[in-house]
Formats: sequence, C-alpha cells, structure tokens
Amino acid sequence: MSQSGARNGPARMPRDTYPSIRVSTEYFLRNIDLATRLHGGTLVGGLVFLAIWHAWMKNPVARPLSAREVARRLHLPHETVRRHVAALVRAGQCIATPEGVAINPAFLRCRKAIDFLRATSRNAERLLLDLTRAGMANYAKPLRRENRRASLTPEQRVLATVSTGQIFVGIALLAELWPNDPLRGLVYTAIWAANVKHVTNTAPAAVRDVLPDDRRLPVSVLAIANSLRLPYETARRHANALVRDGICLRVGRRGLVVPGAVHRRFSSSSLRSYENM
Repeated sequence: MSQSGARNGPARMPRDTYPSIRVSTEYFLRNIDLATRLHGGTLVGGLVFLAIWHAWMKNPVARPLSAREVARRLHLPHETVRRHVAALVRAGQCIATPEGVAINPAFLRCRKAIDFLRATSRNAERLLLDLTRAGMANYAKPLRRENRRASLTPEQRVLATVSTGQIFVGIALLAELWPNDPLRGLVYTAIWAANVKHVTNTAPAAVRDVLPDDRRLPVSVLAIANSLRLPYETARRHANALVRDGICLRVGRRGLVVPGAVHRRFSSSSLRSYENM
C-alpha cells in the first residue's frame, strides 16, 4: 500500500455510498473520454484544453489563465502543462495573451464545441437517471426530441458547465492519493470501475457494500489503455506501480483487480466522493 493510501483511514459510510460511487465513477470516466476526444485523442492535452475552456464557461469575462494556474487545477507539473498550452496556441484552439492563455472565440462557434456540450449534458442526465434507477435520486428526463442541429437550451448549458467542473473535482480527489500524478489515479480508477462494471450497468444498487472479490472481473492493461486513450506503455507503467504498491493484484493472465480491502482503506476518499455527488 502506498503511503498516501495508508493515511486514508476508515470512515463510517452512509448506506448508499458504494452504489453511488460506482455510478458516479462511470460518469466521471465518460466525461474524461469526452475531454480526450475533444482534443484529438490526447488525454492530458484534452484536460488542459478543457480547464481553459471551463474557466470561460463559468465566467466569459474572466482574465486568461496562466499555465501555472492550469497546472494547479489539474495537479500536473507546470512544464507538462506549459508544453500542451503551447501546442494549443499553435493549433489555433487557444490564444496567448500577456496575462495567460484564453479560449479562441472561433472555437466556441464550431460544431465540435456544441457537440461536446450536448454530450456532456446528456452524460449528466444519464447520471441522474442511473441514480434514480438505483433509488438515490428523483429525476425525470424532460420530454423533448433530440435535435443535433438545434441550439443548446439554457438547462443543457448549465448541466454541461457543472458536469465539466466535476472532472476537476474528481482529479482533485485523486490527487489527494497520488499527488502530482493524477494519471496513476485515473489508471487505478479505470481498473476498479472495469472490475465492477457488470454490476454498475445492470443493478447499481443490488450490492450496497463493497463488491466482494469473487464477483470482481479482471481487466487487461490493454483494455485500460484503450479506455483512457493512453499509450500502452504508459498504462503498463502505472499498472505495474499499482501492483508493486499492493493496490492492484494480477489474476494470472486474466488481468488486474483492485481488491475490496483497498476500497475499505480508501474509505475517507470514498466518503468525500459520495458527499460531493
């Protein structure tokens, strides 16, 4: 167990904590995937771009962000963020100013931007419907016909803004366990979410506690690399570190599993995730 994990001691968990976390983690990973696809399939570049855009979503007249501020929001090294910011400026997706970097206004009018906001809004609605199906919320989807060419409704824009902000909340929670290395936290999250996906997608509230180890399905490093759109070697390096730290176990050639004991050791973080949701 890593030192950061060992510090995350036991906590008294509300009844719906683990069903809620299973559902909300799927929502978080879908948002991560949307961010990655927004920027040509590059995970870190997509997150950097989205951090800059989200600042505009919340306040269109706010000052531009410095690379250091973006790095702080993403818990990434400044040099890594600076390199991606420079690439975004070269690609014309962002504009460099004396104060920092800002979203290119032309991007806000393009179909890719509208499609992202619409997809993120739908993802938030799916989360609310999944929580309702599990008896943890009471949400009825508005009766409207989907029109991809229509403008976004005010409700959709609000949902998209809040939903995008949840990406950075999730990364901040992971950074408590893996300071300055959210990629390792994302690999860990993708592994355990894949282990329990068959329960999350069929009966999210059937198991109120941590899912027993004999019901967890192993997942391969290749599947994790594909799901996060990471290079295989990057995913393998992080997976090996998680195994070395006792956070993941190898199940022969079947793949990796995060055992239930690890979730219990991370109970304080689980509780904060539940309270946030």
